[in-house]
Amino acid sequence: MQNLLNRLAEKLGQGPFVADVQGKYHLRLDGYPLFLLPRHNELLLSTPLASGAMSEGKSLDPALLKRLLQQVVAWGSHAPQALTLDELGNLQLEARLELDGLDEHQLEVFLSQHITLLERLEPQLNEAALAPEWRQMIWHP
Repeated sequence: MQNLLNRLAEKLGQGPFVADVQGKYHLRLDGYPLFLLPRHNELLLSTPLASGAMSEGKSLDPALLKRLLQQVVAWGSHAPQALTLDELGNLQLEARLELDGLDEHQLEVFLSQHITLLERLEPQLNEAALAPEWRQMIWHP
């Protein structure tokens, strides 16, 4: 695992990736935080999806969540990423990659897919955060 990450870091022109005390690797590619966590025979790739609404303690709009989940189904045939909830209930983009046979080129492709999906999701989450929460009220005399 460490050799794989060292080769990827070298290919990206970065210094070696170092894990934190929990064994999680923190990467920042194209301005996005990516977390890699090795588990048994897989590598967990994840990024928290924080929107303004979620950071204020509000839940996601059900229509937005439905639209996001429909997109997951669309990309699911060609990308391993999915929308998940972390242990605190926060939305994140996650992929579980099998370590058997995984090389730095394949990892780089998965990271690229991950960033592409983040670029698609981010504007939708930002738009939802800016949307007003008022409802039209009709006054009856």
